[in-house]
Amino acid sequence: MSLAYGSGRLAAGTRGAVGAGHPASALAGAATLAAGGNALDACVAMAAADWIAMPDMCGPGGDLFALWRDRSGKVYAVNGGGAAPAGYAHPTDPENRAGLCLVPGAPAAIETLLRGGCTLDRETLFAPAIGLAERGTIVGARLDRHLQALRDGSFRRDLAAANGGRLPKVGETLKLPVLGGSLARWAADGAPERELERAVVDWRSDGVAVTASEALAERAERSDALSLPVGGWTIYGQPPMSQAVATLCSIGIAGPDAVRDADTAYRTHMAVESYKAAFARLQEFADGNDPHRAAAAMLEAPTMRASREAIGPRAGQGPAMLRNYGETTQVSAADAEGNVCTLIHSLYRPFGARVLSARTGWIANDRGASFTTGLNAPAPGRRPRHTLVGLLMSHPEYGAYAFGTPGAQAQTQTTLQVAMGLMRDPLHPELAVAAPRWSFIGGDQIAVEASLPTPLLDELSARGHRLALRPPADWLMGSVTLAGFRDGIRIAVADHRREALALAF
Repeated sequence: MSLAYGSGRLAAGTRGAVGAGHPASALAGAATLAAGGNALDACVAMAAADWIAMPDMCGPGGDLFALWRDRSGKVYAVNGGGAAPAGYAHPTDPENRAGLCLVPGAPAAIETLLRGGCTLDRETLFAPAIGLAERGTIVGARLDRHLQALRDGSFRRDLAAANGGRLPKVGETLKLPVLGGSLARWAADGAPERELERAVVDWRSDGVAVTASEALAERAERSDALSLPVGGWTIYGQPPMSQAVATLCSIGIAGPDAVRDADTAYRTHMAVESYKAAFARLQEFADGNDPHRAAAAMLEAPTMRASREAIGPRAGQGPAMLRNYGETTQVSAADAEGNVCTLIHSLYRPFGARVLSARTGWIANDRGASFTTGLNAPAPGRRPRHTLVGLLMSHPEYGAYAFGTPGAQAQTQTTLQVAMGLMRDPLHPELAVAAPRWSFIGGDQIAVEASLPTPLLDELSARGHRLALRPPADWLMGSVTLAGFRDGIRIAVADHRREALALAF
């Protein structure tokens, strides 16, 4: 088995490849492929393992989006992002995270994947997660930081109770036996309804407005992905309410000539300014404004061309960006049959609403924090603009790759830079993932990793970009995992910015 641990290096094999934000999850994905599962099976197994290994980042009480290409070349999407419940009233108290809970979309999305493309049963796919829940997860620096930041209260006490009365620290083991038991019952029942109902009923006693009937009515249908042909590639993104359209629109505005240009400063300037233009259009993209129509309008060729022609030699002003860094994790897989998948899921902020179901171990989400103002203002029944972004690229000669990243609003910008890197050098996807990054943060300001070449930083400054220096491998810039195939080789890449792992065999 070939592996690349958090290195930005490539793992390659002939039978399959996986990437995940946690090593235990990557192992679950590789084992699933080795047992005869396909790329969707591997991503579901890794997602369930993430719920145990990264409970601060994701869980069955949150959201889950998947994007995949089947062996025929058809690309599909499933968006499991729930709406605000009928009783939703956006809280004014920032500490009232329970009041931000929306209907969980992950259970419906998992079931749609199981029915619509997976080949293995629930017991097999959930087995690695259930075993991990029983054995426990070794606490790393990120999880320790989030555990120790928990305020004293019922949530902290309930987590501690399952671990000898205190929260584990770095190098110690966190166990989640109640959540493992819930996944076992879900697998045995053949559906999540009983566990979902129990979880919501428990959450309501802590102030969550979602009702059991609303949660049980949630559906996540398989749909066609957004697509954009550019420079011989076809680039696919999640449909609404994912903001993946901003990545596609940015690439369309920049155009293939800018992607291929050898002048790094010009290429970076065009990418930044293209993203500003796309992000400004994103303000029209909201559940209260026919988001499918808005997405289609953003991807109209004449509109993107006009935006490209409006870019000048100096940095323009972009809209202010909400600096709210949620927590997310993402997995990807490619199998021997040519299926390629990226799956991304989240509670939103660390440990979501910090509301725990005593009977299921499910943590409630606080996704309502994604609402803003205007067309994206909170209201019962609405879904917020979603930061969860999946991207997939295919080329008749260079194969197909699926990828994504955590990083809140940085997700659309990180996937933009990886996509442009792949288009420039499709034979070395590891370079597209490892390359130093920038991130637009509002106005004419961009955050830049210190590992970007000094001459490039000087040129960007000369063009009017105000630079905010970040560490050379900044965790806020995301942590991509990528999987795909080319010429019979299955490929995975893990980002070096967090604890991601890529495996191939």
